[in-house]
Amino acid sequence: MRRAPVRRVVLKQLYFTGNQAAWIMLLIGVALGGIVMLLLHGQYGQSREASLRLLATLSFRDISPLLAALVLIARSSSAVASELAAMRVHGELDSLAALGIPVSGYIVLPRVIGISVSAALLSFYLASASLVGGAIASSGWEIGYQVQRIDQVLQFGLVLQCLAKSLLFGLAAAVLACMAGLRAAPYVTEIPKASSSAVVRGLLAVFFVDLLWVLFS
Repeated sequence: MRRAPVRRVVLKQLYFTGNQAAWIMLLIGVALGGIVMLLLHGQYGQSREASLRLLATLSFRDISPLLAALVLIARSSSAVASELAAMRVHGELDSLAALGIPVSGYIVLPRVIGISVSAALLSFYLASASLVGGAIASSGWEIGYQVQRIDQVLQFGLVLQCLAKSLLFGLAAAVLACMAGLRAAPYVTEIPKASSSAVVRGLLAVFFVDLLWVLFS
């Protein structure tokens, strides 16, 4: 991280994984909050305050980290695995090794850091958008009162759980994506195989980590 080229790779990964996916998280979050709020308040008769409190708990603790990880795997894990597999096919990884440039430090580590940090930030962004969507769904466009209630229903512990769980999800997905790309054989037909392998293994890892989190938390 002390070297400028490595920092540039990290920033590029953050831009691709985090910034370019922000609008997706905004739309998903608003829709998610509206759906959950309408179900709780409209169909199950919960009060607006209780519905908003339950939405905050579900979104920050469980739903948003998982949804953000799924979107990240679909967009970034497949892209990273394909990129590294293509570098293997074109001999770029061997060239870096011949020049004495460590692949783990220049190729793998920046992508792992970028994806992990992006996963945490996107999850928080999605969860926050879901609260806004829930407030809109329960109060229409006059959401001043509900917005004022958000800081009362949102607890600091929920935010920490959201960030920590998302960071683990992103770390698992990033490591598996890099492994799938680096282990690809130097053939063009291996590129889509690496992409598919990264997505499947990433999904399995995320759900397994989520299960362990629920069991031991």
